[in-house]
Amino acid sequence: MTASNGTSPSILVVDDNAANLRLYRAILQDVGAEIHTVDHGELALERFAQRSSWAMVLLDVHLAGISGFDVARRLRELPGGADVPIVFVSAIYTHEADTFAGYRIGAVDYILSPVVPEILRAKVAVFVRLHRMRREAEAQSIAMERAYRELRSAHAEMEAFSYSVSHDLRTPLGQIAGFAQLLQQGHGQSLDAKGQGFLGHIQGAAQRMNRLIDDMLVLARMTRTEMQSEPVDLSAMAGEIVGELAQAQPDRHVAWRHDDGLTAQGDPGLLRVALSNLLGNAWKYSAAAPVPQIEFRRAGAQGDDAFCVRDNGAGFDAAAAGERLFRPFQRFHPGSQFPGNGVGLAIAQRVVTKHGGRIWVESAPGRGASFYFTLPPLPAIPEHA
Repeated sequence: MTASNGTSPSILVVDDNAANLRLYRAILQDVGAEIHTVDHGELALERFAQRSSWAMVLLDVHLAGISGFDVARRLRELPGGADVPIVFVSAIYTHEADTFAGYRIGAVDYILSPVVPEILRAKVAVFVRLHRMRREAEAQSIAMERAYRELRSAHAEMEAFSYSVSHDLRTPLGQIAGFAQLLQQGHGQSLDAKGQGFLGHIQGAAQRMNRLIDDMLVLARMTRTEMQSEPVDLSAMAGEIVGELAQAQPDRHVAWRHDDGLTAQGDPGLLRVALSNLLGNAWKYSAAAPVPQIEFRRAGAQGDDAFCVRDNGAGFDAAAAGERLFRPFQRFHPGSQFPGNGVGLAIAQRVVTKHGGRIWVESAPGRGASFYFTLPPLPAIPEHA
């Protein structure tokens, strides 16, 4: 047996001729494997059972005592023996019936003796590489399964934490809002202007905190939400969202332009959340424009066939925003000018990423913003012959 480093693949060589065993060791000494040699079938079975993994078995057909075919049959019944490659070696006078018998047992190859060293070394090297690849794949599979379990556990803990925090925050928040309302109803008239202003600040802060909690919960649920993939008419969806925005602010007059027939394959609920945030931002940040405009178009940009939500509003320095743009709670305008929690873009980015797409922006201060994003297209309809 060659020296062992504990990590090399193992090859079991079975032959009752000592000269052959020496020859095989010399031929295979540089294939990167531990060579285990035995000269009897029963000993081969014992040695095989001592290890859980073998790269291959090189097995002489004509062994003294138990034959090589019988050894192969019994190896197949041992733990781990069903998938181990077996290569038979036999003298050139072996009848074809013996060759077929070897293949029926599960041999992957049949080499005639005397062996050609280059051929044997090349064949064994292939099995050694395949064994290493299989072991690496198994290790990666185990690591991925462990990482997946840890990720699921982390998501579950994060979701539980989010709900716990939201509950713990909503309780005192509700009390603050309730007492503020009672104070306004019972003693509002007795407060001077400054006191009424303070009371208004308390109520406004409570409302903003409540919206922030809602946004935090949406963000926490986004990762674990199961997708329901189906064709989605994005043009119709965008029109409905803009209609709702206009109904909520009937005094606003916004020029709305869009392309018809914009479709994608995805989850309608999640895509509506993302599109609502992008169009809601465009509606909000275009408020100060002399003639507010919002567009939803198909656009080819940066090598992608993308969708684009564009406005002619306040804009921002996209280069300075950098990677912070899609992080939660990032603001690039004063809250007094454009209220919000800075969560909408983070939600939109997670939805797009969950669909396998990407999202990016082109913007400059005072020149509006164009948000591009990609989504899976509708499946191609096969042409009938």
